[in-house]
Amino acid sequence: MALEAGDELHIASLDLLHFRNYDAFHLDDVGYLTILVGPNAVGKTSIVEAIQLVTALSSFRTSKASRLVKWGETRAHVGARLVGESRDLEIGLDIVGGSRSYKLNGKAKRVSDLTGLLPAVTFTPDDLHLVKGSAAARRDALDALGAQISKNFAAVRGDYVKLVKQKNRALKAEEADAYLASIDDVLVRVGVQVLSHRMTIVSRIQPYFQRFYREISGGSERVELNYVPCWLRGDDDELTRYAFDRDEALARLEAYGRAMRPVERARRRAVAGPHADDVLFLLNGRNAVHFASQGQQRCIVLAYKLAEAAAIEDATGRKPVLLLDDVMSELDEHRRAYFMEFVADDIQTFITTTNSAYFTDAMKRRARVVRLGEGTA
Repeated sequence: MALEAGDELHIASLDLLHFRNYDAFHLDDVGYLTILVGPNAVGKTSIVEAIQLVTALSSFRTSKASRLVKWGETRAHVGARLVGESRDLEIGLDIVGGSRSYKLNGKAKRVSDLTGLLPAVTFTPDDLHLVKGSAAARRDALDALGAQISKNFAAVRGDYVKLVKQKNRALKAEEADAYLASIDDVLVRVGVQVLSHRMTIVSRIQPYFQRFYREISGGSERVELNYVPCWLRGDDDELTRYAFDRDEALARLEAYGRAMRPVERARRRAVAGPHADDVLFLLNGRNAVHFASQGQQRCIVLAYKLAEAAAIEDATGRKPVLLLDDVMSELDEHRRAYFMEFVADDIQTFITTTNSAYFTDAMKRRARVVRLGEGTA
């Protein structure tokens, strides 16, 4: 069921059954701002996770479906009603054992069929460590954005992940060089597609990231996203933006793969390819890992998350759902105010918090405030 660009959808209701710590949970009459208030461990994050599973079609907490089912139960269900000017859709997720299956208006659908139906951007306290965190975390963040923008990217990345697993098995089995070369022949071509997609995503998000950072920080500092392929990783205190056409990237990756074959043999795992690339945040042309203060790092991550939402709307013509899980306590008053100003721009938002005092009376008046506590889960 294709959606035309600009055919806005929003979540009108949500149902959980045996999901995480919930026997059952129902939320209806959902508007554009929902604030979920309650103490820790009451299930606020589980609600946000459930929404992400029926929008972005993934979980920021786990990749194992079995962990989504309430202890002692054999299956779980998440259902949501998505409403637009001319659409009224029911999306359902069933979790049985270790598998997930989706339905749209009662008909079975693949994840690829639902990609982009209603995108989402999730912001959690863990994201505040994105600047100084692992390269894998930054790659995953970029790939999660890319999967919502482009079905083709999601498919190509899936193929690439399978090839890397195949190569790792071959390296552990100490297969002959000829067999590894045959895998590399395909892996390099698919890998360059992944690299090209990622660099396109970086180019798409870049202007929004820079604009939001200027507005949030109120300063003259210059920020930038820099995609660094595996063959250039190293001394990265000062870096410039790299650009490669496909043929050059193919030649570089092939040469790097040949040079790293002894290392791969020794480590028994693939080290050449976009699974070893990095995405760096630069501050005034220097790696923010080493040169950004904690306050600057938080501004960078906040700007990046807002840029994700803007990039999705730019690419799909639809505003994503914004899911903010317990981040208000991590932001100062100025950044909270900026975030709420962005939310006021009619993007549907769900916010979890332990303290409703973070929100002004005006914010609360236009929000649906849902209080969670004993007896709600």
